[in-house]
Amino acid sequence: MIIIQVGIGYNQEKDSALAGHLAAEQATWQSGKSAITFLFCTDNYNQEQVFQAVKKNIGSSKLVGACVAGIIIDNNIFTKGVGVCTIGGSGIQAATCLQENITNSSYKSGEEAGRKLLESGLDSGTVFVFPDGLAANISVLLRGLYNALGPNYNYIGGGTGDNLRFNKSYQFTDHGVSSNALAVAVVKGINFQVSLGHGWKPVGQPIIVTRAKEKRVYELDGLPAFDRYSACLGGIDKKEFPYYSMRHPLGIPSIGGDFLIRDPLKVEDDNSIIFVTEVPQNTVATIMKGDIDSLLSAAEDISRETFHACTSPKLSLLFDCVSRYLLMGKDFEREIEAVTKNAGAGVPIIGMLSFGEVSNISGTPIFYNKTIIVAAGW
Repeated sequence: MIIIQVGIGYNQEKDSALAGHLAAEQATWQSGKSAITFLFCTDNYNQEQVFQAVKKNIGSSKLVGACVAGIIIDNNIFTKGVGVCTIGGSGIQAATCLQENITNSSYKSGEEAGRKLLESGLDSGTVFVFPDGLAANISVLLRGLYNALGPNYNYIGGGTGDNLRFNKSYQFTDHGVSSNALAVAVVKGINFQVSLGHGWKPVGQPIIVTRAKEKRVYELDGLPAFDRYSACLGGIDKKEFPYYSMRHPLGIPSIGGDFLIRDPLKVEDDNSIIFVTEVPQNTVATIMKGDIDSLLSAAEDISRETFHACTSPKLSLLFDCVSRYLLMGKDFEREIEAVTKNAGAGVPIIGMLSFGEVSNISGTPIFYNKTIIVAAGW
């Protein structure tokens, strides 16, 4: 039986190296020698200096993590700071890979990352996946990763981002710091129970994505994308798009009668719509609706499901879409409280505001939007 020791540290010092040092010191004091370290850092800091300071404190521990829009620590959400989670245990093994330049050939990059992880000899476990959330073709990247690794692993993670400037994000492993990269770690010796949900419901009739390329949808039902989207909502002006797009994403029917959410980002001059994630051409989709109550209900349901199935959790990792945070405002605290309530007293929780979420709960790893993923480890 593996005895898991978990430490969580957090710091908001202005100096990047000091913040990284103090967060890592706090975590390792609780966990002792760690086998795997998770590092989440907001973009208010020099990422390289934070990374180097954390690395000095964790010794030979493997490391994986990312620049994020916000850090979740227990009941709190921070948009500035450094969060560190260290996990130790005599039977825990980990291996990492930092695959760079992922947009050059997304599928091959995913495959190469998977092959590098296989070289570790760890033939099962949980793969933690942190792709650059601002990159294109992340779904293709995940298919390449899965093609190399296969079904003997669970896959969990989130897209990395900045503080909503959509400029540049960073990915970390013990190999270094990069951008336009995929940071992945395989961890063996810790079991994870995973649930996901979003709370969005379909409204109106299905529509067809008749012309699209990567993140850009040109036509819906043969009409300019914005024109058809606007008509589905009774007619809206372009200047109203940010308000409506936050509340009315596209939903693509998926396994089990649920919907895979795709988040509209902006309208271009030709009335095409840029999405946060790729939308496949010829896909049938539906306009979705949601409100604070429905999103909170989803968080309550999936966290209850997770911790009902895992009765003695040692930690919880949370991947929660940044757009849920933006939509809920102060009510987002209630979403985190739902998770901590169902986790129970004393269970350490760390998470990130993600630019897309990763899970293989339906089989192969999929890139989600506007979704919350709760993972309980033991």
